[in-house]
Amino acid sequence: MFERKFVATLIVFTGLVVVPARAQDAPPQDLQSQLAELKGRLEKLEGAPLKSSLSSFNPAMGAALDGTFRSTNGKANFDFRALELNVEAPVDPYLKAWGVITGSNGSPAVDVEEATVETTALPYNLTVRGGRLFATFGRLAHFHDHELPVIDRPLSLDSYIGGETKADGLEASYLFPTPLFVSATFGAYDKIGAENERQDPTTPRPLYEFTYLARLNAYADLGENHSLELGVDSAWTPKRTVVSTLGEDDLHQDTWRTLSGVDLTYRYQPAAGGLYKGLLWGTEVLQNDERRIDPATNLPSRRRPTYAGYSFVEVKAGRRWRGGAMADLTQDQDDDKRMTKTFTTFLTCDVTEFNRLRASYAETLVNAPGPRGHTFGLQWTAVFGHHVHGFRDR
Repeated sequence: MFERKFVATLIVFTGLVVVPARAQDAPPQDLQSQLAELKGRLEKLEGAPLKSSLSSFNPAMGAALDGTFRSTNGKANFDFRALELNVEAPVDPYLKAWGVITGSNGSPAVDVEEATVETTALPYNLTVRGGRLFATFGRLAHFHDHELPVIDRPLSLDSYIGGETKADGLEASYLFPTPLFVSATFGAYDKIGAENERQDPTTPRPLYEFTYLARLNAYADLGENHSLELGVDSAWTPKRTVVSTLGEDDLHQDTWRTLSGVDLTYRYQPAAGGLYKGLLWGTEVLQNDERRIDPATNLPSRRRPTYAGYSFVEVKAGRRWRGGAMADLTQDQDDDKRMTKTFTTFLTCDVTEFNRLRASYAETLVNAPGPRGHTFGLQWTAVFGHHVHGFRDR
């Protein structure tokens, strides 16, 4: 047995020594031929066409399908709210773009909600975006309906802004080079608000009839588990013509409008609890200052500042479950003595990150004679593909 192992070891040792020696003694012409062969193969690879997928330059696409069931004071209906189709892709190393097309039961049935380009490589911490975008006003106002913490958009935002903050225009943001996160945003738009009818965006008009926005936003970590975010903003329309009718004559009154707001967001996210535990508290207060048309006389009324706002708390109780409550107080812009209070409780089940169910109950109270509003709602939202909004990148 020992002799066999010795012979085998000797054979292996001989191979390791003799074979490299023979390779060194090989004639030079063999090495030259090998190099020539490798050079020929490299030239063929360099000249070959690049193999790529036909969809490699297509933008990322996705969609969100949102539907609700509501029962208000005994009357119920199913509502297909929206199917949002979105595309997003880099244009070049300096620019990215995204678009959102929505189909719904509203008017128009199909609408371009967002069509925005945004810079990605400007110096001095600057970012510029333009096109059709959701103006960066407030905390929740530029969120699409299916991204809100409740089923229905708070009345304070819906009435004072006019739906979502959809606008055609231009925004510029600056990130201050400070240890604390502080950013400033300036914007110019034809108007702010998808359902805001104060201006007609299809009619050319002087620049002083446009709407201008200034927002200051700050964020700070308060220890390991807590954070606080504060925003202050104001949207100003320098001139607006209010038209009323007196008899057979039209009266034109030049005025201006300012919509200002303050929003505060507190987050508790335990470092030891993972991503699925925590608490979110958000509050926003709005002030609207403008001259309105008195519905009783159809004449321009006195300048009337009015106020509205909401506050909500949402608790994460695990990977799937989130629950909370919201209170909304809205002062009527035409009658500052009329106040609408809405109290909502909601429970959200994230079946998966792409499939979400939500139930809510809302009680509406108005300080005027009339019945209360009782609304029970169910919401089902499904997301498929690459569905990302511009506001999530901000």
